[in-house]
Amino acid sequence: MAPSSGREFFSAFLQDFQRLKNTELVEPDARSDRYDDPVWEPFRRRCTNVASELFDSYHCEPRNAEFIEQLPKEQRDELYRSSCEHYRGTTKFKHYRVDINNNPGDGNEDVFYHERSRGPLNRPGAQQYYASGAYSVIDFERCELKGRAEAHDPFEDSQPPRRLQNYSGVIKYRGKHYIFDLFELLGFGLGYDPKKPEFYMTLNGYAKFEQGAAPRLGPLCTYGTATTKRK
Repeated sequence: MAPSSGREFFSAFLQDFQRLKNTELVEPDARSDRYDDPVWEPFRRRCTNVASELFDSYHCEPRNAEFIEQLPKEQRDELYRSSCEHYRGTTKFKHYRVDINNNPGDGNEDVFYHERSRGPLNRPGAQQYYASGAYSVIDFERCELKGRAEAHDPFEDSQPPRRLQNYSGVIKYRGKHYIFDLFELLGFGLGYDPKKPEFYMTLNGYAKFEQGAAPRLGPLCTYGTATTKRK
């Protein structure tokens, strides 16, 4: 269940966010434009499996992803690499040390961000494409990916790339941490006009999305300038 469990929270958040009221933008404690920058090496040394790939992602068919998630960690890592498409971030790498799950009892979490993923890298001869970046929550005690939130890149994959009014970040709102993703809607049958763009925003946070399940990172609510709805 989302925080405050109601439209009141989402309505208040949207009004506050537009004015940055009760909202703090969290700054990363490390950043670089290089994937192989030495600043990331201490993190990579802590784990030798998928979790050591700080700025990588594996794009799977939904059925495959659901099956893989049910397996033990060691089997998951192997199947991600063999049956899913491997993408790697290429720029704007960041690290946040923040209580993203809003549970002071287990301390802060490690959150990594990247933009402009490229792949698939594990399909020899396949044409490569760019995909959006993401925020990844990595548990270095268990060497596991504990959460992920998509972030739309601030440019369109075109030649030459066109700059978009896309923004994302880690925020602290009324004492709790969230990840927002604000981006231009392209296409989708809306009669896109670059001079009058429509926008969409997703607010990601930790909540119980299924009854009895443990809290996980996911979309708490979504907003659009054409239509506004709640998930």
